[in-house]
Amino acid sequence: MKDKPTGRSVPAYPSAWRGLSLAVSLLLCTDRALAQAAPRPPIVVGAISSLSGPVAFPESTDAVRAYFEVINAAGGVQGRPLKLVVEDDKGEPEQARQAARKLVGTLNVVAQVGSASIVDCAANAAEYARRGVVSIQGTGVEPACFESANIAPVNTGPYLSVATALQFAVDVLKRQRPCVLLLELQGTVPAYQRVIADWSQRVGRKPALVAVFTGGTDPALLWQQVVRERCDAVVYTGVEPMVIGWMQAGRGLHDVTVMPRIFLTPAYTDRVASVLGDATASPIYAMSEFEPWSSRSGWLSDWRAVMRGGKVPLSSFSQGGYMAAQVFVRVLRGIQGEITRASITEAFKQMPPMELASAGTPFQFGEGDTHNPNRATLPVRLDNGRWRIAHHSWIVVPE
Repeated sequence: MKDKPTGRSVPAYPSAWRGLSLAVSLLLCTDRALAQAAPRPPIVVGAISSLSGPVAFPESTDAVRAYFEVINAAGGVQGRPLKLVVEDDKGEPEQARQAARKLVGTLNVVAQVGSASIVDCAANAAEYARRGVVSIQGTGVEPACFESANIAPVNTGPYLSVATALQFAVDVLKRQRPCVLLLELQGTVPAYQRVIADWSQRVGRKPALVAVFTGGTDPALLWQQVVRERCDAVVYTGVEPMVIGWMQAGRGLHDVTVMPRIFLTPAYTDRVASVLGDATASPIYAMSEFEPWSSRSGWLSDWRAVMRGGKVPLSSFSQGGYMAAQVFVRVLRGIQGEITRASITEAFKQMPPMELASAGTPFQFGEGDTHNPNRATLPVRLDNGRWRIAHHSWIVVPE
């Protein structure tokens, strides 16, 4: 039986968030009073991100830092300020390993929060498990980020996002020959292929084309394959600059004028909207891993205020960093007694599912060997230079 794109409807102003806001306000008052009583040592938190190299994700850790500044201004947690130390792995595994030795070993950080890297998880998952430290990632990219006992990203990730994009193309857009173009980064293609094979088995059909490309691939060659295979929708997994280049290379191809282009969350940016908004009449979609940042719900108002205060760009990546920091602080506030690496790790291992107004499925950690708690995306469509919600409910990949 074909899976339908079911999921909970997108709330306008979630009551859960209002209740949470009141609870957080009361806790902030308590922490402010503790901070005024006596200064205490900071809670040192680490993050390893790809801030330079082939792909860069600076917004996630910038968002964590901005959120921590707000918490610290209100007294911190248990009267202790939160201190974030970020290391750039430059997209190189050895740099990531050195960064982990510094943060987890030398600096003895209590946890990793908001990391966004193309190499950190594969390079350091075993080290995190050995040293008993959790990593709550703002942007999980590698397969290892979703297959490790001590790592849990808050984002859906590119793999399940491809499955939701295919589901959207077939069930909502009613396409018969969807195709997939996969950006090859270290270790990613087999993970994509597993997810596509699982989707094909569930729905009883295969994509008309699955093609792999790199940053050096001529986008015109990809378009030739799309035309040759008569694709009636394309799921494209490249990052923002590649999205723009690929779209521009397809201008003037009459064979694909009305074919929907479905991108993943890296394409859901103001820049893509401004560059491509009036460039084509073809339908352009992106799969948002969180409640779309262009909507006006209550939690997003707080997020925007914090991001603007920290001068952090509004994007899905800064949403991920903000959510990772928010989840981390909520868990810290529930710890009875001293906040240490051991008590934090134990709290995450024992935590019940945490409902988040900004995600389609609850955040979970627990004792499992793998963690991909966010299993939902929400499609948005480019409309006259602006992104607008394109479907009434989250599209969820079943467990």
